[in-house]
Amino acid sequence: MNPETLRALLVDRQLGELAPDVAGLLDAYLEAAPSARAEADAVARTVSTTCETVCRFPDLAPNSGTEPKPWIMPIVCWLAPRLASTAALIVVAVLAGWLGYHAGHGASHSGTMRAGGPAATHIADSRYKSLWTQYQVTYDSHHGASIVVKQQG
Repeated sequence: MNPETLRALLVDRQLGELAPDVAGLLDAYLEAAPSARAEADAVARTVSTTCETVCRFPDLAPNSGTEPKPWIMPIVCWLAPRLASTAALIVVAVLAGWLGYHAGHGASHSGTMRAGGPAATHIADSRYKSLWTQYQVTYDSHHGASIVVKQQG
């Protein structure tokens, strides 16, 4: 067994981190190798001295968990809400454009001109209200004149 592995196993055993079966194997190795027993005694003294010192002077021990880890946001978490809000904005813009187009397109065809005798009559849709005055021009072929009709709205 190389010295680094032996020291690591001895420190883990002193701190209670070894599994029972591995600790049994380590004890068997220490009985078989007298030079390893001297190393085990040195590691035991070092660990006990360190524990006593940290107990007497707790400020020497590093504070684990008190230093916040840097917060790193994955690109997906950063990008997903922005893509969702952009998609929602596009949907609202397309819907508003479609509704505006159909409202304007339906308004231009809501009043129709019918030739009913010498004068043309205007049929207005009472549902359509507009802020602007609209006029419709038609040609009366019987009289040879254009007729301008103001739409009520």
